[in-house]
Amino acid sequence: MKNHLEYIFLVFFILTANVCTSQNTRKFIGKLVSFDGNDSILTNVSVRLVNQGAGKTGSDGIFIIAINNNVEEITLELDKSKLNIVYPAGGRINVPKNQDAVVEFVVGDSPKEILTKAVARSNNEIKDRLSKLGVKQDGIEETLNAFLVEIQKMSDIKRADINNQIDLASKREIFYPELASSINNYINEAKDLKDAFKFNARHAFNDAIALRLLTESIMNYNAVFEDLNRKHAGYEKKVADYWQSNVKSNEVSELFNYALGEIHSANIFTLNLKVDDINDLNRRNLKESKKKFLEEIILRDIESSQLQLERRLEELNNRAQVVLSGLAI
Repeated sequence: MKNHLEYIFLVFFILTANVCTSQNTRKFIGKLVSFDGNDSILTNVSVRLVNQGAGKTGSDGIFIIAINNNVEEITLELDKSKLNIVYPAGGRINVPKNQDAVVEFVVGDSPKEILTKAVARSNNEIKDRLSKLGVKQDGIEETLNAFLVEIQKMSDIKRADINNQIDLASKREIFYPELASSINNYINEAKDLKDAFKFNARHAFNDAIALRLLTESIMNYNAVFEDLNRKHAGYEKKVADYWQSNVKSNEVSELFNYALGEIHSANIFTLNLKVDDINDLNRRNLKESKKKFLEEIILRDIESSQLQLERRLEELNNRAQVVLSGLAI
């Protein structure tokens, strides 16, 4: 009987302790927000609330960590990350009364790096503005030097760091239009090829003009494909060098892999081969019924590839605009 009572008391003690512990904690919901709009850097980031606990962000940048009920202020730290907490300062913020409230933390480059890049952009904007107003080169240089001297008085930014960012900003400004033009040109030629098959393939068996339009669309696309296929590795390197971001370089690389790899190999290359099938069928001396039967087989294959290509080109265009928008910031 005594052992039985001791067992009941032990169970009661454990349950009571668990209830008390759960009552002494609450959840804290935080969310990392990218300073430059690049949300891909916010997934699986290890975070820690000082003296409270640790966690990891999900694909949406959100993390949930249990904290003590009596804590009124927390300090967030990022573990083994190149990111810095831009806001709030030092990662310190008051705990909201509503435990379902989501507290945002802006992360990105260090404040010094952000300021240095901002100064570089301002320098180039002042230079362009003065040039458009007709100010002579020596006057522009004098103004810019005075601007940078004032910045250095107000901060600990080194002139060499500013000059380096000015140089990178100038290179980005020159390179970005070339990259955007190459990507958009490829997408447009791929769309033209898709439309050529959509509207001319059925007529190409009996109409020389329709067949010529298909052939020309393939030749135009192939020229653009070969050009981009030759240059894309250099483009990726320039993005890595000029934006100093492996993330942005990887995004460009993934975009090219999708366009030049998956879309070209799975859809466009297949469509190109169908022109050979059309030419081969046109050269053969077949009964009309047999020829019609083979035409329909070829057309079904073309329609299937063309519809899939249409969906993938829409996806490619969406991805391209996201990548280019990120580089334009």
